[in-house]
Amino acid sequence: MLNDIIMAVSDDRKYTKKFVYNLLEEVKGKTLGEVDKSCQFARTQKNGKITGIAGDVIEQSVFGYARDSKQECDIEIDGVLTELKTTGVRIPKSDLKNVKGKTGADYNVYLHAKEGISITGVTFEPVIQHDFLTSHFWEKAKHLLIIFYEYKSYDVVPASEYSKFPIVDYCYNSFSDEEMGKLRNDWEIVRDYLQNVYNRFHTQEERNENLQGFTHVLRPKLMLIELVPGFKKKSTDSYQKPCYRLKQTFVDYIVRGHFDKSRAETEVKLKDSFSSFSQLDVRCHALTEKYKGMTFRQMKELFAISAEMSTKDFGSKCVLKMFDAGCNRLNQISDFIKAGIIAKTITITPQGGRTEDMKLKHINFEELADRNLDFEESDLYIYFCEHSFLCPVFCEHNKVDPSQTTFEGFKRFAFDDDFIEREVKRTWDDSRKLIHQNLLKWEYVYDNQGNRRVNKSGAYMGAPNFPKSSEYAVFFRGGADVSTDRTRTEVVNGIKMLPQFFWLKGSYIANKLQTLSYL
Repeated sequence: MLNDIIMAVSDDRKYTKKFVYNLLEEVKGKTLGEVDKSCQFARTQKNGKITGIAGDVIEQSVFGYARDSKQECDIEIDGVLTELKTTGVRIPKSDLKNVKGKTGADYNVYLHAKEGISITGVTFEPVIQHDFLTSHFWEKAKHLLIIFYEYKSYDVVPASEYSKFPIVDYCYNSFSDEEMGKLRNDWEIVRDYLQNVYNRFHTQEERNENLQGFTHVLRPKLMLIELVPGFKKKSTDSYQKPCYRLKQTFVDYIVRGHFDKSRAETEVKLKDSFSSFSQLDVRCHALTEKYKGMTFRQMKELFAISAEMSTKDFGSKCVLKMFDAGCNRLNQISDFIKAGIIAKTITITPQGGRTEDMKLKHINFEELADRNLDFEESDLYIYFCEHSFLCPVFCEHNKVDPSQTTFEGFKRFAFDDDFIEREVKRTWDDSRKLIHQNLLKWEYVYDNQGNRRVNKSGAYMGAPNFPKSSEYAVFFRGGADVSTDRTRTEVVNGIKMLPQFFWLKGSYIANKLQTLSYL
């Protein structure tokens, strides 16, 4: 009862679902500037770096209540406490060609989440919360009304530019039991860590000192939430404290599920889901114990796989059968999508050996060109923080005869802070230097006689002088089979090139896996 009193909202924030529906239908398709009755954008004339202005417009101009910093839920809809969230969506650059001439639902199906969604601040003191079901986090996350606006830019824009962004749609979001289980486990990991520090150290100064960097320690253990910003001491001697935020990968899952109703036809839920990485590890260990040493030939017969053993994805088909997942690709499994788990089969030799380079994500050159953007705020940083790899490992005993290839087991890893700060940031810094200092140039490929080499299309072979695999663990590589004037659709500093992607060096993956035991 006490909790219900605490979380109550004032009468002016109580609505019916019908009222909310009519209210939001009226503003759909309009820009944030067009619905700004409370003159939020007038504030941007004096301050161009106002954060959360889209949310301010929705709260104060559409719903008509003032912004506050209280931990209570924002509104009540038909007696249900609901948190109002406003978040950006946009078309990935790689899909721009697919949306030409399309409008409405045919256009919206390509929208992706621009960012994660912050829920509430982490509770530190005086008493750490113990019950997930009555926690501030769950009370605010349980029922979400999410308003989507389209961030129609690939640059980081000042707050005033948000006035041009249209309100696309909205959704009422409640989490499934499976999603709730994952969120609960994440929250309990954070709670247990904080409670341990609270119990071990008796002064606030000691607790703060021992909490510095804890968000980075917990990051690889959390599936659906992240803690941002990091807990650290500021120049004022006060401490920067984090909030719970739904990962961008998870928000993207919500966004795509809302706009692309056909997704349910391609994604697959595991019959035996998992609520934590530790549960996933236990599951993979059991599968390793059961199938370790089995050859492709044995698994083809056991699982009744019709595909030829020489096909590139035969190993993936075997793993799908192990998980009893009725889909064609490992990355169609919803449990993996939500948590940012990239499932990638790895083939090694009996001596270990170098694996193939791994294609990661399309490069946002507008972000690289932005001189004011910090690395920790970049899509690249978020990508490496939010993703981890689950690697089913196979051993190729005979290059000619794939039937002898054996399953060795599962390994899993997340990118540690050292790799992100050292290797990923190095690629980020060096590529930005080339762009900002106008040092980017086209480099042709020459044969032993000093003549320019020609590709299959008859065009001269070459590439821009971005970080290459010969010197970088994270490097650039074009995303087309053949480089011609027609396929060079990316333009950076006046230089035409193939659409560029970040890749992960195969030798890094191989070396990383060699340091890990099988699950």
